[in-house]
Amino acid sequence: MKFADNLFELYLRHFEEKEFLEVFIHSVLEQMDHDDLLEVFEGCPKDELDEILGGYLNSKLETKITSVPEETKLP
Repeated sequence: MKFADNLFELYLRHFEEKEFLEVFIHSVLEQMDHDDLLEVFEGCPKDELDEILGGYLNSKLETKITSVPEETKLP
């Protein structure tokens, strides 16, 4: 993904270690509005969109599954 590649280059210009990565990503996203985000996704091929959405949904569903009380889970 070109956006990720550009962020990676920008990150390496300012930092050498991984410890600031999460803060860096969140600060970039905070500066983007809805239209900026849509523009990034419009430039992605379908396989990258599948990967992005798949990762997001996997994370969300895992969180929900682990937070469901054991007695309400299906066998």
